[in-house]
Amino acid sequence: MNFSKGDIVIISVPFTDNKGYKLRPAVVISNDSVHETGDIMIVQITSKLKPDQLNITIGNNDVTVSLPAKSYIRVHKIFILEQELIKGKVSRLKTAKYNELIQRIIQIIE
Repeated sequence: MNFSKGDIVIISVPFTDNKGYKLRPAVVISNDSVHETGDIMIVQITSKLKPDQLNITIGNNDVTVSLPAKSYIRVHKIFILEQELIKGKVSRLKTAKYNELIQRIIQIIE
């Protein structure tokens, strides 16, 4: 499966006891040079709003296909994982929202 920056994908997140997993959404932020290694860089999406400044709200106008619940990107929850852990694509962030995400990531690492 090919992935692009801004794709919203579903990943397998193992339980801490390794006896199962949950499916969770995430946004792809890596480019083809990373994908060619078999890895992918993603940012966590959650339906739980946290009381800090690390959320970006995703509205229906921000994505190509609406998500099932009101969702928030957690800009500091950045992960690299093997592409084989991705179960599929469900939507895509529109350009303006993707650019907002990248700017927020830059802000927290500068």
